[in-house]
Amino acid sequence: MSEKTYTIGELSRLSGIAVRRIRFYSDKGLLPPTARAGSGYRVYSEADRARLDLILALRDAGVKLGDIARLIARRLGLTDVLALRLDAIEVEIAAKRRIAAALRATLRLADPTPQDLRRLWTVTALSQTQFRTAIEAFYAEAGSDARMDPAWRDKMIAAATPDLPDDPTTAQFDAWTELMGMLTDRHYRDEMQASMRELWHDGFDPAAYRQASDQTFAQVRAAMDKGIAPDSDTGRAIAEAWLESSARAMKKEPDAAFLDWQLEQYRKHHARSRRYLELMAILRGDPPGQLAASEWGWIVEALSRRL
Repeated sequence: MSEKTYTIGELSRLSGIAVRRIRFYSDKGLLPPTARAGSGYRVYSEADRARLDLILALRDAGVKLGDIARLIARRLGLTDVLALRLDAIEVEIAAKRRIAAALRATLRLADPTPQDLRRLWTVTALSQTQFRTAIEAFYAEAGSDARMDPAWRDKMIAAATPDLPDDPTTAQFDAWTELMGMLTDRHYRDEMQASMRELWHDGFDPAAYRQASDQTFAQVRAAMDKGIAPDSDTGRAIAEAWLESSARAMKKEPDAAFLDWQLEQYRKHHARSRRYLELMAILRGDPPGQLAASEWGWIVEALSRRL
């Protein structure tokens, strides 16, 4: 029993697809005819009809012709093709949400101006992935002269990566933009590069430093929650312990020179670090004025009392 075959016109009527569209798919190699009749007309089989159904389903899902061609040629599996399309759709959805958020934020203004729209619109060009890339580039350059532990760098990147809400306020849009400006500030990168170079020297023990800082910050937070002042006996004890443990991790002596270095690092970087935390708090939607007091500020005040 011979296999059922169809002319291009019959296949068009069965599928509801115009002849020129079927001919286009054929010419692109997606749907080559099984044979040619003596008159030169294209002849299609049941398998070709099923393939056309697959092509149409994938096109309806927005899959690119090139990916469909690779699937048919078996250079891509169906799972791979659908996964690629899903990724593309999710990116498109995220982009549309950012655009909608920019429009909503602009409309929330009492009397929006073209400048307001441009200011908010610029953020829609920044995806979460792009922001993460900018942070990674910042730390890669800042740590280029230092032997930075990859695990430490990844932890810092994760802590410094903000999330722009699905429906941000104008303040959150501005915070997002200001954060990106900080990351691309050449002077700030140079400062951080010099600081990283001083910290990550041959004798530096990152695990010991991380343990010391985690333990000290926990003690400081507990003291702050209880209203204990940095110039108290508890403050002096925490400061002494931090000076000892951080010096040990850096293979330094916990003397006056090391204390001066600690305080100088704080003076150089505190303003920017605190502003970064403030912007992150705005993006998280923390209540105004509820930014957690800086543990670093507390411990530095306690260290200053040691002088």
